[in-house]
Amino acid sequence: MQRRRMTHFTKMVLHSAYQVTPQHSNDKLAAVFSSRHGDFHKTANLLIDIVNKEALSPTGFGLSVHNAAAGLFSIINNNNSAMNAIAAGAESFIYALIDACARLCDGNETMMLVVHSDEVLPDIYSQFADEQQLTHAMALRVRLPAGDEPHFSLAKVLTPVAQASDLPLSLQCARALHNKSSCLLTHAALLNHWQLTYHD
Repeated sequence: MQRRRMTHFTKMVLHSAYQVTPQHSNDKLAAVFSSRHGDFHKTANLLIDIVNKEALSPTGFGLSVHNAAAGLFSIINNNNSAMNAIAAGAESFIYALIDACARLCDGNETMMLVVHSDEVLPDIYSQFADEQQLTHAMALRVRLPAGDEPHFSLAKVLTPVAQASDLPLSLQCARALHNKSSCLLTHAALLNHWQLTYHD
C-alpha cells in the first residue's frame, strides 16, 4: 500500500537508503535526509492545481513536503530514531554531512545514515537551473574515525576559484569518496567552497 503512494522521487530515496540499511534490519539508525528541491515535480503539479483553482489532494500535499521520504522510511522500518530533513540550496548535501557529524561529535549517536537526492527540475523551472540537471540519489553510513584509520574531513574555503564546477556538490563529493581522493567542491551559486580532504 505504501509503495502505491510513492512517487519516483520517494522510491529513489528509499532505494538508496536500503542499499546501506537493509529493510527490516535491527539497525535503527538516526538519519539525515537532504535535497535541494525535494519532490519538486509533485510540488509543481500542486502549484498548477492552485493556479487552475482546483482542489488540492491532502495526500498529495502530505507527500510533497520535504520530510515525506524520511517519514515513510521511519514508518516502513518502524524506526523511531531521530530524523532530520535538510534543504539548504546548493549546499544541502554538505549541511546534511555537517548535521550528521555534529550529532556524532555530541556523542548522541555512534552511526548516522545520510541520504541525499534530487531530480531534474520540471520543464517550467529549467530556466532557473544553475547546475547540471542530473537525477541522482546517494546514501552513506557515517561515523567518527577510530584511531588512525583513513577518513575524510570537510572545511569551508573562502578563497574564490577561477571557475566553479556545474556538477552538483553531492556528485562532486560522491566521486571523491569513491576515489578516496581530496577535492575542492565548488559551485557557481556560492561565494565559498568546501575542501574535502582524504586522510590515509
